[in-house]
Amino acid sequence: MVYTLLFGNNFILESPRSVKIYDKILFHLSEDNDGPYLTAEIFDSSCENILVKVEKNICTHFSEELIQKYNQRNYLLINNKDSENIIESRVLDKKTILVSGIFYYKKLPLIATQNYIILPSGKRMMYGRISSKNGHVMITYEGIKIDQTSS
Repeated sequence: MVYTLLFGNNFILESPRSVKIYDKILFHLSEDNDGPYLTAEIFDSSCENILVKVEKNICTHFSEELIQKYNQRNYLLINNKDSENIIESRVLDKKTILVSGIFYYKKLPLIATQNYIILPSGKRMMYGRISSKNGHVMITYEGIKIDQTSS
């Protein structure tokens, strides 16, 4: 089965295996009979402390200052005290997974909403479309690209 990742209103087609920002993996993706799922460790702004740990779209750990709204295989949502999504992973159907949240790269935030991605540079990316060819993709300041360095 082939799935699509919807990340900041950017369509990443053909079953991406992970999303990176340069050398840092933001999250891994895979699928089973229930559809696509996310596996991730979400760090705080210092990039030293794990705020959230997710395995197969189920939260297995979250920091005390966070609010867990949903923790189901088809819908995971964890917010901070300001109601900002720290991580959202929603399986829309067996072929589409939506991911949004706040990810840190070298202590700078990469914010993915359901409408766009705000890069650490402040640039907004939206409405992109790329085929991952069942590989890894990388977010750069120029856009989303296939990661040629991963196998």
